[in-house]
Amino acid sequence: MQSWVRVGRWPVFGVVALLGLFVCFWHIGQQVLDGDELTYVQAGWQYVHGIVTFNLEHPPTAKILYGVAQLVFGEGVFGPRLVAGAAVFGTGLVLFAWLRGPLGHWGALLAAGLWWLTPRATAPDAFDPGSGTAVRIDRVALLEPVLVFFVVLALAAAWTWITTSSRWRWAWAALAGVSLGLAVTSKATGALFVVAIVVLPVLFRRWWELLVGGVVAAAAFAVTFVVAYSPVGMVRGLTYMLAFQSAHDAKGHLADIAGHTYRFSPWWAQYWYMVDGTTPVLVAVLALGVLAALVVRPDRLVLYLLAATVPVMVFFGVSHVALPHYYDAWMPVVIALAAVGFTRLARSVRAGRRARRQAPLAATVAITAVVVLGVGAAVVPAAQQTVAVARVRPSGLALLDQRLREHGVDGGRILFVEYGAPGWRPYFADRGVDVPVDGRYGAVVQGTDARFPVPEQVRTFLREERSRLTAFRIDDLRVWVPTGGGDVVVDGDTLTLQR
Repeated sequence: MQSWVRVGRWPVFGVVALLGLFVCFWHIGQQVLDGDELTYVQAGWQYVHGIVTFNLEHPPTAKILYGVAQLVFGEGVFGPRLVAGAAVFGTGLVLFAWLRGPLGHWGALLAAGLWWLTPRATAPDAFDPGSGTAVRIDRVALLEPVLVFFVVLALAAAWTWITTSSRWRWAWAALAGVSLGLAVTSKATGALFVVAIVVLPVLFRRWWELLVGGVVAAAAFAVTFVVAYSPVGMVRGLTYMLAFQSAHDAKGHLADIAGHTYRFSPWWAQYWYMVDGTTPVLVAVLALGVLAALVVRPDRLVLYLLAATVPVMVFFGVSHVALPHYYDAWMPVVIALAAVGFTRLARSVRAGRRARRQAPLAATVAITAVVVLGVGAAVVPAAQQTVAVARVRPSGLALLDQRLREHGVDGGRILFVEYGAPGWRPYFADRGVDVPVDGRYGAVVQGTDARFPVPEQVRTFLREERSRLTAFRIDDLRVWVPTGGGDVVVDGDTLTLQR
């Protein structure tokens, strides 16, 4: 039996990795554009052409990578999405290579597989096979995919630096510093993970490593930071970013959380987004694995992963701004902790058998059931995500212009209600408005965002003129156009139909 397990481990890895490639890249260009994504893509295009004034509220590294990708694949989101997908897949490879030492092949593969295949969405229907969108956070060119890759690479390199006696250990310390520098210059959240890297030598009581290796890592970080920030001007870029983010936190940000609209997000907002976007089933699986890691012989690896997780979770708990994709920053570390827990549970059963200690049969059966059912339950959201990716298609706003032409509306302004501007601007920046200002409109489009309620005059118009309007749906959009042609005319607080 054991020989078959040894023979089959690499074929199983190959299957899981191929599924990971599928989830990361299949039809990656067909998803609906994300407003923040378009901002980063446009900024990257400008940066590589010497224009460095746009989106300085975030560091430049991820955007520069997206700009370089556009030089290769052409202007637009396709190249940057390939970079994001490569970062996600690379994160899984780093997790596997790193954890294979302390956890063995199967524990490391569990961590990589959970990272590659499970959903991390910004909305509960984003991985629903019926929605056609399959928008996982890291299938679009946000800052998080690049941030997470460099964070995990830094954590893995630091672990190797401290746990090896090789003469190359200083190179691993330098790699940890470089990787952390690239993470921080991709998104400022990366700075929170420095706590874990500083704590690691203390956990092992490697004081010489802390002194010498710490200097090497700090120097590598500093050089990387300066080089990465130099294209946008370090003093100007940092000053602007700090001022912007401070003002952003002070003013708050409208967010729809658990059916309520908040300007200042409650402390539990990111945890709600995580449950909402990964499914309660996956959260239960991860919670069970993390609990096992804390209870079953917790060691330095567990403490190290906790030191990487707790600061970022606390930070988002006290921040006044919570957006649906922020939780992605801690997901690989939480997944690694869960993999540690399940691996230790499985090993505890096997160790008892080898030592021929007659543990109570009920306890052995219970532990085995927890591992099998826990890991098996993760297959459900993973299957949902895989099927959703297989069915991915343009949807919603991506189809709106075509459907409008089919109903005789070719051009003209569009009035969006219950729809935030970051959502419609990537497609209709030149002809869309979300406030009924005076003018003529070819269509009224209603979304589902409760943060932007339908103006009363629009609601009255749609009710009173229903017989003269043609209504149709596109996924979660409801669209009204004048029957037989014409325009919706806004004049002050009055909306009328004119042929």
